[in-house]
Amino acid sequence: MSTSSQTLIRILRAAHCRSTHHHFALDATELVQTDSGKRLVSQLLRHHGRYLTGAKDPDTRFRDFQNHVIHVDDGYWGGAPRVAHQWYDRLQRYLHQSRYSDAAHAAGVLSHYFTDPIQPLHTAQTPLEKVLHRPIEWCITQNYPNLLAEWKSNPTRIVFQLSDQSGWLGEAILQSARLAHGHYQTLLDHFDLAACEKNSRQGLTTVSRRIVSQLIGLSVTGWARILERAAEEAERRNQQTIPVAGLTLPMVLSGIRVPDRLWVRRITHKVEREKVENLIAEFRRTGDVTQNLASEVRVLQRVREIHEREKDYRQRKAELAAAHKALVQAEEDRQQRETVEANVLPFIQTHDNIRLHLPDPLVDAPSIGKKTAARFAGIGIHTVGEFLQADVPTMARRLDTRWITEDTLQAWRCQALLMCQLPSMLAREVQLLVGAGYTTTDALAKSNSDSLYQAVTQFAETYSGRRYLRGAETPTRDRLDIIIGDAAHAMIKVKRGQASEEQASDTAPTISTIQSFDAAAARRRAA
Repeated sequence: MSTSSQTLIRILRAAHCRSTHHHFALDATELVQTDSGKRLVSQLLRHHGRYLTGAKDPDTRFRDFQNHVIHVDDGYWGGAPRVAHQWYDRLQRYLHQSRYSDAAHAAGVLSHYFTDPIQPLHTAQTPLEKVLHRPIEWCITQNYPNLLAEWKSNPTRIVFQLSDQSGWLGEAILQSARLAHGHYQTLLDHFDLAACEKNSRQGLTTVSRRIVSQLIGLSVTGWARILERAAEEAERRNQQTIPVAGLTLPMVLSGIRVPDRLWVRRITHKVEREKVENLIAEFRRTGDVTQNLASEVRVLQRVREIHEREKDYRQRKAELAAAHKALVQAEEDRQQRETVEANVLPFIQTHDNIRLHLPDPLVDAPSIGKKTAARFAGIGIHTVGEFLQADVPTMARRLDTRWITEDTLQAWRCQALLMCQLPSMLAREVQLLVGAGYTTTDALAKSNSDSLYQAVTQFAETYSGRRYLRGAETPTRDRLDIIIGDAAHAMIKVKRGQASEEQASDTAPTISTIQSFDAAAARRRAA
């Protein structure tokens, strides 16, 4: 770094820096190591007035304090990463347009949003922190030169490195906030408010001084690395280097302004000291702080209250929506159960040789193994009867499994119905019958052995048919004749039960419902 740069930095540090944010922005410039970064630093020092103003604007001009924090234990609440990315993009745009004064201001603003979450008091909010926030920050400002010197003299001091991945800036802020938050409670526990009341420089203990000095070092080294990255990206994008700014005139002008800046700094420190004294006095008197609460804490507290109310509202809204959905689902299930009980169960016949019954566990049904039955149990379907009573589209939606489609469920339903209706039916027999397109007892009763045998034999030669048979023989003509006879006998019993015209009218939808899949299968066979 040139002599003029060093002299200018000493003047600015001695007279122009009124807060830790001014110090962070300025001290980082001495730690920049790359050539492109040093060229950018020359422009920042050339326009040091705008650079230092930008470093405080988020507090004094924007006052968007919710964007200065990252509350780690509250889902990383706070807008620091988002706003930092916005100002980084603005910095790059100004550098691309050679608007170096505006770039200096954007860099100063960005330094604030980057360094604030590295301070533990910006990573959470508690009643104790509300009281100690302003005294701790004032004590750190008063002790800043010594704290920075302690970090520089520490052989195990923390340094900062940036990721090369996309989103590196936001990730750097989040990682720093996580580190700082680990010291949040320790810093509060190791701050001596009584000592600070007597002497504003004495509030920090040995433990808290060590924590703060390391985080100050993290702030200045981190900001130096960001300046290096910003300069490198700007020169690569523009395909030309950032011009080196002359610093002789800025150095002279800053020297001329020293008396004025020293007077402003004394006034600023006096006002801040009075605010801290009034806050401590109110706390001693009332046990709380309301009148002298720091503006940052007051605004952030209000925003947090709004955030918590919105979060509670969204949670209550979600709970009400879930309750309403459950009620609607229960009503749909009841209606579907009543419909199926009226339309399906009359077709279930009692017979000594029936192999599948409604109370049987669902795993006994054809095509449904243990894992699949467990999926159905997850949506409240455990028995064959519950499976037959459930609505097919509703089951498919609630199962939410890609390979269990409505057609698949309808086929399994037809298989279970046939096995419940006809005596001595084997699982592979009903699987072959449904696969061949004979999905209802009525369809079987109206068939003949030749057409049924041909359809079953053709399906048995397919991949699905062979998988159902698992090496067994295809049903013979004699066996299919018996099945047709059993189906016809079952349909006679059903029709005898439909004695009145009203009962026939009631069951008409049932027949069409059960035969809908059969009709679709018949059309596929014809095609």
